[in-house]
Amino acid sequence: MHPLGKVTLFTALIAITISLAGICVYPTVQSDSQGEAMAQQISQETKAAKGFGADQARVDSQITLMIPNGQAAEVYRYLKARYVAQNGLLQDQFPGMQLSGKQMSDVSLFTDRYFDTPALDLYRQSNSCRQRKRLNTTHPDDRKNGRELVQMKVTPKDNFTLRNELKYEVKPSTRRRTNDDVHPLLRQIDHNQRADFKQVYANAGVDAYALRLVLTIQQTRSRGYLDLNGKNILSFSVDEGAANLLWAKGGFASVDLGLVEVAYTEADEAMRKTMWAIRTAIIDDLRRQFPDLQQNTESKYSIVLAQLIQQIPLIPLLLRFRLL
Repeated sequence: MHPLGKVTLFTALIAITISLAGICVYPTVQSDSQGEAMAQQISQETKAAKGFGADQARVDSQITLMIPNGQAAEVYRYLKARYVAQNGLLQDQFPGMQLSGKQMSDVSLFTDRYFDTPALDLYRQSNSCRQRKRLNTTHPDDRKNGRELVQMKVTPKDNFTLRNELKYEVKPSTRRRTNDDVHPLLRQIDHNQRADFKQVYANAGVDAYALRLVLTIQQTRSRGYLDLNGKNILSFSVDEGAANLLWAKGGFASVDLGLVEVAYTEADEAMRKTMWAIRTAIIDDLRRQFPDLQQNTESKYSIVLAQLIQQIPLIPLLLRFRLL
């Protein structure tokens, strides 16, 4: 944007703010009834999960460590050398366990379109809803290459390490017959799964029809995988992403370690404890190598949007009144 355009727009925004004095633009809410209702609705931590929708809630055990500027490539090189295509891992801590790193690793590109209400209800409740398109640049024949999903992530109250995740298939409407067919997000979801998607939000007091595109994050993910007794139980990834809104820019670099959702939800209690212990051991190893890593308890959507709002504090007002 031309500098003069920035000034003109900023002046106009100030005028709008003054004219709307007395309106609460962006209240800070740590937890409210909607967030608790949503968490309760899909907190099904022991359910086996192989499909889509609210009946197939998945446990997301991912931990995210923010990487200081410029160290993302170094972190991934260490993880790849230490764990990818390696056998007999962590034998000193888990004797007798057949823990190994898969031969394969991959680099994927994600286009994540994040939706929220004009009042940013999901952002305020540390939740998120996105439409994701994935391209695997390393293995184009991978079954997930080119896949699109609508994903909803919800954090159980005070327990970030057990986020719940719902997924919906993307099968866009080809005809415009209903309100769903013209909605920017609902029209993307498989017709047979839309009612489920809307009901989850209705139970949480959120109108699914109010969801609209807020921002798009372009992300690169470099990933590796670990097996236990021949079964994939954990993956790690180094993610770098960024988004622009008006003249503001936001971004992140992080390393994420998570237990495989299906493997965890289907495991018995003893195996779950073992899986948690393995994840903890890898985190401890990583922190010894990179002591500046800091655990983050916010979604990437929240991180990036917060950065954008810091640069342009009137973004919530613009979104509320559909000026963006």
